[in-house]
Amino acid sequence: MSNRTLTRMRRWAENLMTDRIRVTAPGTVTVDPSTGAETVSQHVVYDGKGKVQTAGGIAGQQHNVNGDGSVGAFVPEWGLYLHLPVTATTPREGYEATVVESADPALVGRRYRLVNMQSEKTHATARRWNVQEIPMEGGS
Repeated sequence: MSNRTLTRMRRWAENLMTDRIRVTAPGTVTVDPSTGAETVSQHVVYDGKGKVQTAGGIAGQQHNVNGDGSVGAFVPEWGLYLHLPVTATTPREGYEATVVESADPALVGRRYRLVNMQSEKTHATARRWNVQEIPMEGGS
């Protein structure tokens, strides 16, 4: 594959990255001496374009659910991915990504833990991360 072709394919992939994503690394823990409350500082390692995507097809894992209305039903668990430009090399496993801006207002404010990168390949057009959603405060 020529460098020109790969560059063009990376541009196409980035054109689909219409969200603004901020990735932060955990920093130092400080403890308030009066209350004992812990605060973890965050260090921004990436702030730019990206996109959130679920895996297509049927879910790879299912969990047996017991409770109201489920009567032992199986609920599919969809895979979540975060796509970043191939030049975004600073994010690492365990870092946190937040959707800052999106054409889909339901995505704004959503947070994801970077689990592992699934696109380690020679001709990558994007950095594709497997992620897990971090529940929003207040139960959403």
